[in-house]
Amino acid sequence: MFKSITVLEELILLNKSLEKRIEAIKRRNMNAPEGSLRIINKWNKYQYYHRINPSENMGKYIPHKDRPLAVRLAQKDYDKKLLEALTSQQKAIEKFIKDYDPDAAVQVYEKLSAPRKELVTPEFLSDEEFIRQFLSEPYTRLGFKDTDPDFYTDNGERVRSKSEILIANALLRNKVPYLCEFPVYDNGVIFAAPDFKCLNVRLRKIFYWEHLGKLGDQDYVNRNANKFEKYTLSKDFDESSLILTFETENHPLNTKVIEEKISRYLL
Repeated sequence: MFKSITVLEELILLNKSLEKRIEAIKRRNMNAPEGSLRIINKWNKYQYYHRINPSENMGKYIPHKDRPLAVRLAQKDYDKKLLEALTSQQKAIEKFIKDYDPDAAVQVYEKLSAPRKELVTPEFLSDEEFIRQFLSEPYTRLGFKDTDPDFYTDNGERVRSKSEILIANALLRNKVPYLCEFPVYDNGVIFAAPDFKCLNVRLRKIFYWEHLGKLGDQDYVNRNANKFEKYTLSKDFDESSLILTFETENHPLNTKVIEEKISRYLL
């Protein structure tokens, strides 16, 4: 769906917030005193009058000892005007929500015939088309040795460890589009192939997931230390897009950590 749907979501939240505020003000006004406040500047001093009947010109004078009454009347008058403004805002937002079609721009492309779609570069893509293009991007995976164990995900991809099966299956279960070992580049040169390239569909943002599964192996640690230096120093790689999980022989990957990573970054 066209990304400005987030604007619509914000307006819906704002509308709910306005509704709660309007109701709170109405409840507060249920205990407000009858009538209204009139203020007169007399000899550079303000005098307060309580007008119970709108036809009254002046109303009853409010002495200083009864100032809380003036405060409550002023608050009531303010609340009345505020309610009018908030109600007007709420109606405008509700009209916009009713009339606004977040898919309108997307549908311009979706309704084109297949041959026209091939000729056009769309400005906006549906989530489905965005996911399709993400998953169809061509690339070549790293190979496997004959001695490598056979590990397969529920989606049929071959991976390198049981922990990668857990991660891939969790991504699949949460409907997060992903690709295995998609290469990343620095200045046009491949320098790494993270375990998973993941798409946050809502944000239309790419994340890369690296699982470090042999932290007890010093050679493995050294190789990955070198790789993560490249992640940091690469001008073409956004390090904030990197998701990391870890395990050792005595501390296996926690499935709750996998779900938390997905919830925090990919949904």
